[in-house]
Amino acid sequence: MSRKRYSITLPDGTKTTFVLNVGRRSRMAMTFVEGELNVRVPYGCTNREINEFILSNTDWINEQLVRLSSRVGLPVTFANGERIKLLGKELVIEYRVSDRYFEPFIEDDKLVAAVRELGSEGNVKASVEAYIARLAEKEITESMRKMSALTGLSPQKVTIKSMTSRWGSCSSAGKIAVNYKVVQFPRECIEYVCIHELCHLKQMNHSEQFWAMVESYCPQWKKLRDMMK
Repeated sequence: MSRKRYSITLPDGTKTTFVLNVGRRSRMAMTFVEGELNVRVPYGCTNREINEFILSNTDWINEQLVRLSSRVGLPVTFANGERIKLLGKELVIEYRVSDRYFEPFIEDDKLVAAVRELGSEGNVKASVEAYIARLAEKEITESMRKMSALTGLSPQKVTIKSMTSRWGSCSSAGKIAVNYKVVQFPRECIEYVCIHELCHLKQMNHSEQFWAMVESYCPQWKKLRDMMK
């Protein structure tokens, strides 16, 4: 059985990565694993057959991507009163009228941001996004540092960015990327994502050996993964 990662451009222009799993099976199938599209095909399938199979399921793929995106507890409308999640805590966006700008901050169960007047929320979207991005960078960087010390594994580079359907990735060159959207979850989940990707530095697959390695550092990984589904 072989597993490799490829990318394909869907009819709407969206570029989607997928893991191709070739093995002994009777038919083609696809599913999302760890937020990533997995395509399973029998030995002997041609590239053309694989591409046609994926493209014929474009609607289903897009539905799953929307579903995954809708689970993210980060701001969607940025409207006053919108409920969001940061570090596992539910918050309500609250805009306060102020003549002077102030950085967004968390107060009790609210994420407070300044507006010149109510109804001008669109003007502060950038400041709220910047606040969440800074929080994500701080939490992910600290978690990666702690989990690197725990595992004794160090990536060549860590990038924090927006990703469509995965919480993280690890390249064969030892470069790790983490989806900034993990900041919606408790710190234990962020640490699990870091451990998951660090373990890929030793096991570039999702084999039994890989999961055993993950479990040795994070015994509750199944519970944390389910929280993120």
